[in-house]
Amino acid sequence: MTRSRRGLYAVYIIAAIIVCSLAAGLWLSVPEDIADYVNNGLMLPVFRYGLLFALIAYGVILSGERNPVLLVANFAVFASTLWFGLQRAEYIVVTYESFVDLIIRFPVVTTAMGMIAGIALLFPVRARRWLLPIVSACYGLGLGLFVLLESPLDYYYDWFAFSGGLSGMAVIIASIALANGVQQICTRSSFAIAERIFGSWLIAASLLLAALAIAPQLIRPT
Repeated sequence: MTRSRRGLYAVYIIAAIIVCSLAAGLWLSVPEDIADYVNNGLMLPVFRYGLLFALIAYGVILSGERNPVLLVANFAVFASTLWFGLQRAEYIVVTYESFVDLIIRFPVVTTAMGMIAGIALLFPVRARRWLLPIVSACYGLGLGLFVLLESPLDYYYDWFAFSGGLSGMAVIIASIALANGVQQICTRSSFAIAERIFGSWLIAASLLLAALAIAPQLIRPT
């Protein structure tokens, strides 16, 4: 095992330990009367399949990074923009009501995330490295905004937002581990082909979900 691969495994393990520890600490410290808020936040990606597939795609993209330092840097960009989205995007929700109404009525956020990940997966791994910071920033903001729009804007928002952000990170880390496991089984060329197929499917599925949401709005009863 090379030093680079050992470093990658160390990053995966440390990230998994941190996320699992935070989730366990959150679950043990949550008051009984707001446990439902935390449960809903932790299960948010499971019940929103558009978000789930987008997060899995982001994990697959990150799995292509072989430099542990760059992997940590990109995940730090994602975590920073996620925090910004969770804590500061409320100003957008309050100020730009028409824009927020558009996002709520149509799957704009998940469609954009899916399109970004799908396009990134069509690039070779070496070229994808230059796109990773942009993809990470877009995904952090997208996940933060999605959690904000799904959350109750009241006293319990912080609990829901924290659990929703943690669940998103858990899905990404699990996707990275799964993608690396598949890479050990498949050859490099076959995995690259599978990535491009997944990216193309993700773009098509994102456009289809957007069309299914928009079409009923365009049909007017006669």
